[in-house]
Amino acid sequence: MRIVRDVAHIQRSKRRARWMALIGFLMLASTFWVLVFEEIWFLAYALMLAGFVVFNRGMQEVGKWSRPVRNDQIIDQALAKTGDRFTLAHYTKAGDRLYEHLLIHPGGVVVFVTREMMGKVAVKEGRWRKRSGGFLRLFSMGGPQLGNPSYDTQKAVGSLETFLAGNDLDVPVDGAIVFTDPRADIEAEAPDWPVLLPRELPLFLNDLPTEPELSGVERQRLAELLIGGRQLESNAPVARRRRPVKRRAGAVAKRPAA
Repeated sequence: MRIVRDVAHIQRSKRRARWMALIGFLMLASTFWVLVFEEIWFLAYALMLAGFVVFNRGMQEVGKWSRPVRNDQIIDQALAKTGDRFTLAHYTKAGDRLYEHLLIHPGGVVVFVTREMMGKVAVKEGRWRKRSGGFLRLFSMGGPQLGNPSYDTQKAVGSLETFLAGNDLDVPVDGAIVFTDPRADIEAEAPDWPVLLPRELPLFLNDLPTEPELSGVERQRLAELLIGGRQLESNAPVARRRRPVKRRAGAVAKRPAA
């Protein structure tokens, strides 16, 4: 499998996350100083609320981008034994939208929407719920958030379809939701999109169309639109020149006996 990754985007996201967490912390800390002035007490509460939101958002981003193994690397590891017909593109931009994980295969494109949640998560007909107590939910506000993966997947798939159609490419676009933490316990009832754990990704790929629906020219145009023209990290093999073998000084070649 070919893997391409926008490393510059990852580095920018790390820096932005750290700055956001720091600014949120400073906003929270400044409330104690503002409370000294009773006439502007309302400003202290405004700073506290805004700082709480910014700090928690920053910590969520720090956890996402600075964790030992990121989501893109987890997907790479799960699909490491996949053939060369597939290409994974991480953090690539198409039009005005950034797609974190795209899989290009002979039959089209799959948009992967990821979540880092652990524990019990339930989905029924597009409605998601994290099963945890009120105290644990408050404690985890600085960690990964569930949101609505079905809505995010629908938006991403629709946006990519529009972008490709605008470039005269009629390419099938599918979506899937991947919970990258293997400790996630998913209860899915009639989900809008496939809901997968990393270990289930190879089987998901096996169920994709095996007959190529795209011509060679269409695949080339698709790759150029989604991953071409940008500085991306790639695992494509690089041809290496063989280093000449040096003989030791004074070495004499042996002749075969007559």
